[in-house]
Amino acid sequence: MSTPPQSPWAPRLVALILFIGGWSNVNVLADEFWAHSIATQTNVAYGDHALQTMDIFRHGQRVGEPRFFEPDMAPRPNLVWIHGGGWIQGDKSSQISYLIPYLQRGWNVYNLNYRQGPDTEPLAVDDVMCAYYSITEQMAERGESTNNIVVSGASAGGHLALIVGLLNTTGEHPCRTQTPPRAVVNWYGITDIEQVDTYLQANRPQQNYARIWAGSAQDIAQVSADYSPLYLISDKTPPIISIHGSQDSVVPYEQSESLHASLSTPNELVTLDGGNHGGFTDAQYQDAYRQIFAFLDAQ
Repeated sequence: MSTPPQSPWAPRLVALILFIGGWSNVNVLADEFWAHSIATQTNVAYGDHALQTMDIFRHGQRVGEPRFFEPDMAPRPNLVWIHGGGWIQGDKSSQISYLIPYLQRGWNVYNLNYRQGPDTEPLAVDDVMCAYYSITEQMAERGESTNNIVVSGASAGGHLALIVGLLNTTGEHPCRTQTPPRAVVNWYGITDIEQVDTYLQANRPQQNYARIWAGSAQDIAQVSADYSPLYLISDKTPPIISIHGSQDSVVPYEQSESLHASLSTPNELVTLDGGNHGGFTDAQYQDAYRQIFAFLDAQ
């Protein structure tokens, strides 16, 4: 018997159902459950390099043969997620747990990879900027509004999410768009690269990802001046909510404190007491997501 043809949006739901089943233990009301019909496209290219790819999760419905799945064209919020790893490692495949709360609430999600490694600055910045530009172009071509996109990420991904929000409202970049993100959700991201370099050099010099990414100690000051979110703030900065553990030993909590002390546009800092670098309790994660969605709903 021949295998039925699969559309580009053939649903890959088993893994998501398993993940969502696990998430159902986190006090989620039944009427909040959305993610029963999601299709994925994996490793969609936005550039020529092997790491310039994204996975796309879109809501829709099963329609039977021959297409099997039809993406929903109704307006939905969209999340662009960027993984961490100190700009030198990491992969989008490990990030599903961060995406589930958004998928569950009916969001479409774009999960990015980007060029990374020692002495690769500023390729990660260029890639996430151009990936965001590509996403807005794709959405516009489909007739979707580009005014409801939130960018988020953790650690170095938090830094890059902030960069996408800030460089699309301030400064210059070849991939700057006319529709910046509606908001940024920053999970313990780097906001002052030079200060992080100083901290890491004093406390864990063999793991100084900032210096490894920049290439040398001599390059840190210029890299920090160009790509530290703290120095790119303006009165056009999109709303920003940050989540940061008070005992973070990889990206000091003070990084978020300094950022939010400098913001004049809507912002909120969620402090997870005793939390390290992503080392949060289930209750803390629940509270963080409640505050994230409340903040986004208010914008």
